[in-house]
Amino acid sequence: MKIKNYVDPVHSKEYTEIAEKTLEDVIAYFQTKNNPRLYILQDEKPLYIFTPVEIVDIFLQNKKDMKVKDYIQQNKKEIYTLNADMHIIDAYNDLRRRKLDFAPVMEDFKLIGEVSFETLSLKISFIAIKDPLTDVYNQKYFEVMIEESNELDKPLGIIMIRLENLSILESLYGHNFKLKVLKTFAKEIQNSIRDIDFVFRVENTFKILTFNNLEIVVKMVNRIKDRLSKIEIDELQIPFKMAFSHVPEIEMSVLLAVEECERKLIERD
Repeated sequence: MKIKNYVDPVHSKEYTEIAEKTLEDVIAYFQTKNNPRLYILQDEKPLYIFTPVEIVDIFLQNKKDMKVKDYIQQNKKEIYTLNADMHIIDAYNDLRRRKLDFAPVMEDFKLIGEVSFETLSLKISFIAIKDPLTDVYNQKYFEVMIEESNELDKPLGIIMIRLENLSILESLYGHNFKLKVLKTFAKEIQNSIRDIDFVFRVENTFKILTFNNLEIVVKMVNRIKDRLSKIEIDELQIPFKMAFSHVPEIEMSVLLAVEECERKLIERD
């Protein structure tokens, strides 16, 4: 979760290339590139950052004919940078504490781009609802969606898939084998549904929420079951159990439908 994976590219000019040019050239560059910032670099490090605030100042103070080097000298600013290996939560906290909308990101003493507070906020919000192993949603978000579904006047299908004997398989083949199983099943389940359906994982159980009528849900169950039955990992087939319910065609409430699925998963065949 390093911020180097979330940097945005920036427009930049080397100081030696632009120092003798006028601020009118900087304005023209902004108009041509339609970009909110222009980084002035010295030895690949940010020396100055022109933003719309500076452009407005240039217009108001009628400084278009001033040389770039003179403007930078007269308007020195401290540029706060982030290290590329910094964790996104630490970076988010730093920007929030300093009340910064963005910060340049450095790696090996060179600028590699910038990261915005908005980007970090969105990523952290995803962390809160995503399962980091499989990249599907987590139980916390399942509970949120269940609660929210009560406010929607839409049919809701609930499908649950429990991987059987996973702890035994882990003891026989190791922890990495278990992780491989979970990732493989998650990917296959995601490939079996639409982008507008929701997949969640809690331990060895996957849950699916789909806003469809019962007929469509049954077709989804059969399709998923068929695809998962064909999975082999290291020449082993992984046993699983499925259950589904529907509101309002099977149960009248979402909570009853969830309870029915959970009960079916623990029933002996």
